[in-house]
Amino acid sequence: MRVNVEFYDTLRELAGCHEWTPDVPPGSTVGDLVALAGRAFPALDALPFEPVFTAGLDYVEASHVIREGEAISILPPPQDPLGA
Repeated sequence: MRVNVEFYDTLRELAGCHEWTPDVPPGSTVGDLVALAGRAFPALDALPFEPVFTAGLDYVEASHVIREGEAISILPPPQDPLGA
């Protein structure tokens, strides 16, 4: 199945694109998708931080099973505004 993936901020710069639409097997998780992105975009393979994921408007874990037609966003973690 095809999935629409959006990269934001630093991840967009590392991938060299904002959107990506790979084919993934049914039952794939967001973690599987991240591994696939690391192979497609080697600069994403060794991130110095744990990215944050959304499916539609909801935050999800890497274990989230992707549903047909679901949009997945991959973002850097939010920064602490207090610098803590």
